[in-house]
Amino acid sequence: MSTFVRSLTVEIFNASGADITVNYGLLTGGMWEIAPTPGTTICETQQQSYINGVTDAFTLLGGQILLTPAAGGSINPVWTWPSGAPVSGSVNNTATNLAVTNQFINTQTNNPTMQVTITNASTSAKIVPAG
Repeated sequence: MSTFVRSLTVEIFNASGADITVNYGLLTGGMWEIAPTPGTTICETQQQSYINGVTDAFTLLGGQILLTPAAGGSINPVWTWPSGAPVSGSVNNTATNLAVTNQFINTQTNNPTMQVTITNASTSAKIVPAG
């Protein structure tokens, strides 16, 4: 059990058909309770969580995790949580065959979660009128 006063859990759910490899996790504030291990594979339908925390209410939390899908590209969740400000973050996605969404939950607490969901990209066909 952690002794963190404030923490952010980064929850990565792989709902795609591709394996996702963890390249690294880098912190800009705080420490890991559960750190990303380079080379770890998040297989399809699996979820992996990483916790970034601090032992006081005034220290900055922040960091990023670099993920690589089997088909290429990268997925990069990035977050920051300065003292006295709301938690924020985004996910940069260069994997053309995957879609990535993220949302924050429990932001009114000292222990919010950044949920990152990876799915197969929509492959809707364009309809071209005849003529």
